[in-house]
Amino acid sequence: MPAKSNKSGSSGDPILGASSGKKRRHSVSSCNEYERCPRRYEYGYVMRLPQDRLVPAAWRYGSVVHAALEAAYKKVLRGMPLAQTKSVALDALSAAWVSEDMPDDAEWISRAEQVVADAIEKDPIGVAEILGVEQYFKSSMNAGLEFGGFADLVLRLDERTVEIVDHKVTSHASTPEDLQMNAQLNLYGFFALEKYSWADRVVVTHHYPPLRSTVSAELLPEKMNEVVASLVGLARQAEADTEFVPCPGEYCSSCPWADRCDAAPESARSAK
Repeated sequence: MPAKSNKSGSSGDPILGASSGKKRRHSVSSCNEYERCPRRYEYGYVMRLPQDRLVPAAWRYGSVVHAALEAAYKKVLRGMPLAQTKSVALDALSAAWVSEDMPDDAEWISRAEQVVADAIEKDPIGVAEILGVEQYFKSSMNAGLEFGGFADLVLRLDERTVEIVDHKVTSHASTPEDLQMNAQLNLYGFFALEKYSWADRVVVTHHYPPLRSTVSAELLPEKMNEVVASLVGLARQAEADTEFVPCPGEYCSSCPWADRCDAAPESARSAK
């Protein structure tokens, strides 16, 4: 799921503790940030500084579509047939378009509305029993480290299988092998097996509303354990770090704190 723009001045990931001494709760996003650049991690996840600039509109577009689908599936969770949720989803899309400060572009808005309508009318997911919408998972791991994250949609496929669905607005679909290697999905699979005692199998699905299609794969237990071990290692490094030495390079151009970082190249800074 794309990072959501955050107007409250935090990093966009609401599940981490601030620098006030609260216990940090780690995520795949936070571990990725630390691996890219410790200073970027410090700004976003320890100091929780306001972002100097909005994330690109294309990323915010993903958040808008997610908001619409979230509203629709929450209605389904409460008993409404998916086919009857279109007006709810389009209202949520309109509200999110404003809150995400998206461009006033009639063609783009119309395209987004069609993407959401198609996702509801054609239902490529084939919704079974919904266990959660924007389901928050959390877990305490080695040495007291805490991890958390939000899954877009969690379904029960049968008496032993959980399906985790991630909505994607890209025009290029992943392969089943990509899904099996995806760190975020493997972490959610690990969470799901902890949360649902009846489950011993996890299927993950990328739902592509623009493509009107899905891609699914069954997660491999050994890969889930490998991902968790890697994330635990990165989280331990992040918690032990006191210097957060910057790593200037390819990620500076997308860093929302490049303007205040003395290590960022001039080309990565906003035009004054």
